[in-house]
Amino acid sequence: MSPESLRLRLSFLALLALLAFGVLAARLWYLQVMSSEEFEDIAVANTIRVLYEPAPRGRIFDRSGNVLVDNRESLVVTVDRFTFDTEFDDDGQEELVLRLATEISQAGRLTKVFEINEALDDPRFGPLDSVPVADDVTENFEIILAERADEFPGVSTDLRSVRTYPYGDLAAHVLGYVSLLSEEQFELVADDPKTYRRNDEIGQTGIEAAFESVLRGVPGFTRLEVDNVGDPVQVIEQVDPVAGADVHLTLDIDIQALAEQELLAGLAEARQQERDDPEDLPFKAPGGAMVVLDPNGAGVLAMASFPTYSPSEFVSGFSEDRWAELQDPNNHQPLHNRALAGIYPPGSTFKLFTAYAALNGGVIGPRGVLDTRTLYEDAGVYVVPSCEEESIASCTFKNAEEAIYGPVDLVRAITVSSDVYFYYLGDTMDRADRFDREGIQRAALLFGFGAQTGIALPGEGVGRVPSPTAAEAAGEPWRTGDSIVLAIGQGVLGATPLQLANGYAAFANGGTLYAPKIVDRVENPVTGEVVQAFGDRTLNQVYLPESIRGPILDGLLGVTSEVDGTAYFAFAGFPHEEWSVAGKTGTAEVVGKADNSLFAAFGPNPDPEYVVVAIMEESGFGASVAAPAVRRVIEPIATDSVPAVRTIDDLADLTEPVEGAETEEDGVEASTGGPA
Repeated sequence: MSPESLRLRLSFLALLALLAFGVLAARLWYLQVMSSEEFEDIAVANTIRVLYEPAPRGRIFDRSGNVLVDNRESLVVTVDRFTFDTEFDDDGQEELVLRLATEISQAGRLTKVFEINEALDDPRFGPLDSVPVADDVTENFEIILAERADEFPGVSTDLRSVRTYPYGDLAAHVLGYVSLLSEEQFELVADDPKTYRRNDEIGQTGIEAAFESVLRGVPGFTRLEVDNVGDPVQVIEQVDPVAGADVHLTLDIDIQALAEQELLAGLAEARQQERDDPEDLPFKAPGGAMVVLDPNGAGVLAMASFPTYSPSEFVSGFSEDRWAELQDPNNHQPLHNRALAGIYPPGSTFKLFTAYAALNGGVIGPRGVLDTRTLYEDAGVYVVPSCEEESIASCTFKNAEEAIYGPVDLVRAITVSSDVYFYYLGDTMDRADRFDREGIQRAALLFGFGAQTGIALPGEGVGRVPSPTAAEAAGEPWRTGDSIVLAIGQGVLGATPLQLANGYAAFANGGTLYAPKIVDRVENPVTGEVVQAFGDRTLNQVYLPESIRGPILDGLLGVTSEVDGTAYFAFAGFPHEEWSVAGKTGTAEVVGKADNSLFAAFGPNPDPEYVVVAIMEESGFGASVAAPAVRRVIEPIATDSVPAVRTIDDLADLTEPVEGAETEEDGVEASTGGPA
């Protein structure tokens, strides 16, 4: 190799060395100068821990100040999933879970292995989360864990605030429940100023969901400096949690309890009815609803739905099997609020609104086909005139059980519930050129049918008001027979129990359709200051002069007080003179099932303060089932004898022996008391 070639190679190697040192120097400068702040932040973050402290949710009260939903402290066992997954193999995990379930159970809180495994497998928890595996554990286990922490790596206890329900399952559908955030829900609230974290709880239904932003408090936090093993060195910042605001409802828990009790009793009675013909459809009575409103502002005093559920089940969570049971249609959907979202044909309770349409539209009146006192012959069957020229499904329409009522005017037609009279009205409005063909539909819309009422609860049903215009827009035929059956609240007409009650409330108060009110106010839990008050909201003002209201009211009063009224026997012995009740029975046909039983009522007249509506599925005649149930709700109200419902704690106190009292062993049977 020549000297020149050697020098060239050495120069090339020197250049490479200089370049390498240059790269290293540049990287060192970048790390020490340009990125020093970034790495300093990372280093600081490694020594800072933020501990969050959840804030108690606001409480929920009824209108008298009774606490319907409260908070209590629960000692919860958690397992650090990272430790569980990284420090144990499969056998070690099984052994830890078995020991954990055994110790918790022996300490006084029965816990099964599969319950812990289900919690640890819950996909809602991430690989770095602390998973709650048992709640309401005793302090004995907390002591055991403190003494033997090395035997339970990653296991700790945490004191958490959880929901409690002093009145048990009462008003479950109104109050709703809270449960863990789903991933979709977390994405929606991730930027909320109230700081949601994964595995937090959120209101899912009812008031808990509708007023989540009010009920949820602002979590507190403690920012700690920790050493290299995670032990606290000093507190850098501490912010206390702020409890959520309290929500005061219009609900009356005593009336709510009464409504739920009588709804359940009515359904039980319906199942005991004997069928006239063994081939008749059975009265299964699987569910129903009852609503009690104050017509003067439409405050909801009670909203009952059956079957129901227990909100407390959601406090500690339950198995997938239990969730499937609650969702199973064969169990009649206990989570479904029938009062708010169930859509039913209103049957003859709708005749009030047909009568209004006929009077307001001039069908009944000086220039109409009838006057309020004009007698129309009810022979039990209505035959459509010129039926052979009409494209309708049937030419004849009959009264229930083909009853014959003879000459009836509007008042008597309402009192005895003459279908034939209302068939005639529906036919006349449909085919007479001088009347509004959609008069019944317009009346229904005026009284709130076919639209949400605007109550501050999620999941409200809309209902259905069929019309020729809607049918034609959908490319479907509208026949005279459709108007005929609409006049008696049948066909595809559908309303929620709340809509029906609100429509009756508007009639009862003289024509003001309010949005039903379930919340009266929101208060600061510390100062009691009213944060937000909810006044009455008027949706519509219905034209309702005495010339229209009077005849309809007379017919409704006769339903409960006249001997031939459809609810006369259901209200026999009721104090009508002191507290007169106007009402209307309804028996709605349902394809393939027994009839639904309905009754709507309001009183005391002439200045009503209560509206009560009941709908009972597959229960038969309205006069036989729904009307007696409503009477059993109205009469205690009328006589100021609504039983005061006791809380769970009250009942527990009644079952505890009184100190110094004689017991059964002393020869005297001890009384345990019971609910009022």
